[in-house]
This record gives sequence, structure tokens and C-alpha cells, in this order.
Amino acid sequence: MPKVVPEYKEEARSRILDAASRVFAEKGYHEATMEDVAKQLGVSKGALYLYFSSKERLFEAMSRTAPRAFKEILYSTFNTQANPIESASQFFDAMMKRFGSNPRLSLEILSEASRNPALRRVLRQNQEEYANGLASFLEGLRKMRLIDDNLELLPLAYSLIALWNGLETLVVSGLPVEEAKGAWLEGFKAIFLQHRLQQSVIGSKRIDKKTS
Repeated sequence: MPKVVPEYKEEARSRILDAASRVFAEKGYHEATMEDVAKQLGVSKGALYLYFSSKERLFEAMSRTAPRAFKEILYSTFNTQANPIESASQFFDAMMKRFGSNPRLSLEILSEASRNPALRRVLRQNQEEYANGLASFLEGLRKMRLIDDNLELLPLAYSLIALWNGLETLVVSGLPVEEAKGAWLEGFKAIFLQHRLQQSVIGSKRIDKKTS
């Protein structure tokens, strides 16, 4: 009988996925084995098969965890009361802590997806979840007059995702994290704070007309 992971099912799945992310990032998809993941956990290989039927299924499940984490970070760092630049800074730090601690993993997933249609579908679904969730969040900001009414929210969401993915790739390539953070904040200011500045100028002109 295989040694059973000593937690409830969902907690055990989470521990397996965390261990898998470390193994796949270190060894790459093709070199990593279920036995390697089992060793990270200190259980038998057979125990993993109680949760995942193959290495491919484990890899796909690991890739599916990202959208939920992204949504949690988004809503926990941005709020209407905080300074938007401070919120954007906290978002960057939280994302780097969650995803940047294992920088090779993202590239490994993309590399494998180029050869693996099943994983490519998972990544496409993930991107759609990212974009739709972010667009919904942006709609809330629009209702508060923080985003220009003329902007198309779904394309804007994809633009922000592309900005983040590009910076993440640059960090993997050697760009210092602080420089990447600076680029993120400048991009954020260009997209969002320009609208606030325009609104402020319009408001000032209206006040001037009333007082003149």
C-alpha cells in the first residue's frame, strides 16, 4: 500500500502542487518525474497517483492554480481608498512573491505548451480567466470615474496582462526586480493616472469659468 499524504484531500493536493512547481522549475518538464515530486513531499510515488493519474495531469493542474491566485492578489491590493500608485506597488510585490519566486517555471510552462496541445488549451483558458476577471475589476473602476469611458476594457485587460508577462520575462532574463517594478509603475501611471489628470484639468477649467 502506498504511503498516503497525511492531510485532507484539498490540502494534500495543494502540497503536491507546491512541490511540483519547485521540481518542474528546477528540472524542467521532461526531466522531472513523479518520483522527484514524491521525494519533495517525503511520500511514495504511489501516493501521488491517488490525486493525479500522470505527470501531464499534475503539470496541467499546477498551471490551473494561477488565475485564482491572481484574482486574490488583485482584489486584496487594489481598493478605492488607497493611493493608486501605492496599490499598484503592492500588487507588483504580491505578484512577484507569488509567481516571481520561481521565475523559471513560467518559461518552462510556455515552452512545454508550445509542444503540448492539452497544456496550450489550459493556458488559453487561464488567459481568458485573467482577462475577464481583470475586465470586470476595471468596470468597477470605470463606474467610479477612474477609467476613461472611451477605453475598451477587455483589450485593456489583455494589454495589462501582456505588460506583466513581458516584465516577468525580462526579470527571468536578468532585469533587476526594482527596475521591473519601476517600469510597471510607469506603465500604470500612463494608463490610469493620465485620465485622472485630464479630469482634474477639466474640473479646474469649470471652476475658473464659474468664478470669472
